[in-house]
Amino acid sequence: MRTPARVLGLALSFVVMFVAGTGAALADQPVGPAWPDGEGRSTLDTLLVFGGGTVVLFIVISLFGLLTARNNYVPPPPSTELATTGDKAPVHH
Repeated sequence: MRTPARVLGLALSFVVMFVAGTGAALADQPVGPAWPDGEGRSTLDTLLVFGGGTVVLFIVISLFGLLTARNNYVPPPPSTELATTGDKAPVHH
């Protein structure tokens, strides 16, 4: 499967889901004078739902990043002493 086909498939699935979701939302909306208007949300409620949810999500992602972060291994600096191999030195040919 090539890249244009993948992009086209993604775009097509987005459009299909968007149309299906819109149709479902329109079907659930009551119409006519027989349906009384319900109580609306206050401004504070709206700010808490959208703003508070965003802040909580940001905090959760930050905590997850901090908890999963690891310290990279830093090797000790090289020493100036020469290591001797003794009798186990390889034979040079």
